[in-house]
Amino acid sequence: MDTFSDTTDLAPTSADTLLLTLDEAARQLRCARRSIERYVAAQHLAVVRLGRAVRVERGELHRFVAAMRQARDG
Repeated sequence: MDTFSDTTDLAPTSADTLLLTLDEAARQLRCARRSIERYVAAQHLAVVRLGRAVRVERGELHRFVAAMRQARDG
């Protein structure tokens, strides 16, 4: 009788997650959640709204950082 003994965690890791909460986005950018809220309010950082939930796409974080880098090097 064969048994399945793989004990790896089946929950997605943060690297696998497509949509991030504002707290997770802030952790990725090493800044405060309030900073993320300000970037969203100023429309510098696009969000996805799922009902009342606000999420940031991982790709949007990469675009945001590239835009900030370009503005700095401008």
